[in-house]
Amino acid sequence: MKDQRALAVGVSLATCLSLLGFWQAPALATLWVVLFGFSAGSAFVLGLAFVSLRASHSHQAATLSGMAQCLGYSLAAVGPPLAGLAHDATGGWNVALGLCIIAALLMAAFGGLAGRATTI
Repeated sequence: MKDQRALAVGVSLATCLSLLGFWQAPALATLWVVLFGFSAGSAFVLGLAFVSLRASHSHQAATLSGMAQCLGYSLAAVGPPLAGLAHDATGGWNVALGLCIIAALLMAAFGGLAGRATTI
């Protein structure tokens, strides 16, 4: 595929749907876990692929990869403790799930931009 916009937006929206499912229909948690695992895993792989697909040479790919991994892993490190703090402060998962839904929607927007058939 030369243009990955539809794929990036699709897996991001599937992630969003799974989070909405956890929030609104927790009795179907098994379905939401499977959908979340597939969609978030696909988004992760696609994000890694974008580094090499969008860079025009190896030095640029290394720089882009370093920036993306630094930012991504920093967010991944602080996300769970912040979600736990939100749960403790509110007594429920609504705030944490709401923030994750917003993040998934942002991921869809940025994935739509990153998925264009261009190089940096």
